[in-house]
Amino acid sequence: MAFDGKLERLEALHEALREGRPRPDSTAAWFCASALLPGDAGPAGLASAAGERFGAIREQVGRHTAPTGGLRWTYASLLVRSGVQVERFVALRDALRESRAASKTGGLGAGGARAALVLCAADLTPEDAAQRFFAMKQALNPPWWRRDASVTDTFAAAHAVRGDDPRSIVQARSRAEAIFGEDKRISGHKRTAARACGLFEAEPRTVLHTFQALDSVRKRERILRHRVTRSMLIEWTAQGLNEGDLDDVALILDALPSHCGVPGAGRARLAHLVHTSDQASLVAGEVSALAAIIAAQTAAIVAATTAATVATTSAGN
Repeated sequence: MAFDGKLERLEALHEALREGRPRPDSTAAWFCASALLPGDAGPAGLASAAGERFGAIREQVGRHTAPTGGLRWTYASLLVRSGVQVERFVALRDALRESRAASKTGGLGAGGARAALVLCAADLTPEDAAQRFFAMKQALNPPWWRRDASVTDTFAAAHAVRGDDPRSIVQARSRAEAIFGEDKRISGHKRTAARACGLFEAEPRTVLHTFQALDSVRKRERILRHRVTRSMLIEWTAQGLNEGDLDDVALILDALPSHCGVPGAGRARLAHLVHTSDQASLVAGEVSALAAIIAAQTAAIVAATTAATVATTSAGN
């Protein structure tokens, strides 16, 4: 199969990441490996570079400051993928934190770490990057009762990197939300769909039409039906996924190594990341990868915590 080479490299990267000290836990290592897949160097070299950046983040940001745990390894791996040093990431994060109060846009997701990672893609001074970011965040900030700083910050940073006009993005999102809100099957995901269309500059009605075809495939394929949510699928559709791509995701999902312990939707996101790993490294793609990795890792952590709680409760009874 065409993706066999990718899976072999994924396993080699996972093994290399787990051989080092310190090292990510096994679940985090799979997503770090997916981030490193496009790298030109061998698995050992890429794992070593990720370890160096992991140590630099811990030293320059602090042991108990975001990003922490497995996500720190994810950040380190994405910095390696983008060829960015930790010093730039930290400078951008500090600039955001210094400008936050004056912006009157509320708190920063992950203390500014999430936005700073995305802003690393821009060739801007930290001060200019912060100015662009807060102008975009001011425009995109939803009402407080449905505000998620990490989501808003990720997309605000991506649009800031591209130099998008805040008013144009707001208008495009509003139009897309109205279109998706008319379809009962995905009206509950209309904001997710609108954000994705804005990021990938996709035409909402085209996305809706393609989504309907892809959702039929998802329902028909058992391996997709129980792991791929409609929210995930609408994001992938806006990114440009077609029926052939979805078939490939299903094949990769089925072929992932048996010792890959990533559960449920996280496993599907991992398969999608493997499938799209050789696409051009555009800002939108980087944001999608970042959001997917963090969402999948978070889901895996929740699943593990829930399993542990159930086991403890059962033992107590």
